Amino acid sequence: MFGIHTHALERSGAMAGTTGTHAMLVFGTGVDCYLSHMPTFEAPHNYQALLAVDLDEHGRRALGADRRIGYEGFHTFEPDFFPLAELDPRGEHPRTELRGTLFRGHLERGGPIIARDVVATVRSVVYFAELQPGGEELLTHLCFGRPGRLYLAHRITRRPSFDQIVAARLIPGTVTDMLGNPLPDDVRELGFDTAQPIILGQREFYGQRLRTGEIAVAAFRATPSVGGAQGFLAEIAVERQIYLEVADLG
Repeated sequence: MFGIHTHALERSGAMAGTTGTHAMLVFGTGVDCYLSHMPTFEAPHNYQALLAVDLDEHGRRALGADRRIGYEGFHTFEPDFFPLAELDPRGEHPRTELRGTLFRGHLERGGPIIARDVVATVRSVVYFAELQPGGEELLTHLCFGRPGRLYLAHRITRRPSFDQIVAARLIPGTVTDMLGNPLPDDVRELGFDTAQPIILGQREFYGQRLRTGEIAVAAFRATPSVGGAQGFLAEIAVERQIYLEVADLG
């Protein structure tokens, strides 16, 4: 009994230690809307989190109106105070809703408010991990999204680092096994509801930061339909940069 009580207190303390105002990037459209926590290496913001969400009608209309007047940049979302650890899908009762304010541009750098009291319903947690400044760097990126509409996020490990999200596509006809033997699978049918840690190797990719038009060879772990037990390789093209932040992760 004492052990159970102690565990509950430790969990409660961990939750309290992540409470704050957690700025989030908003990207995607319609059924492909995502929030990405904008992390730092300092608590309570030292978590990388990617969420698939549904914005309420109020939020969708505000974003749509901003696009119609020609705004092409990113938006950010400031949820009301909450413990970020509540988003951990391994928790007993993961949080399923966030309520807050939508901004055009970066909310901490003068971005104007476009909608208040917006509700984001969490469909799924795509990725959630505490930052480990001394962690390994082998798995360089996270790939997620629906078939034909994929995203890459830089996997944040060692300090200094950077936060980057790009829109990408897998190139048909480039899927092979780990030995380079062609596989028949059509990459246009591949999508990932949870983030797939991948390694990007060189083709036209010469650094960690991705740039529009670059092509890299991505090494994926095995999926139920592709690659058998060893995983597979596929060429991936960067279509556009959605977000890049360096200063907050220096």
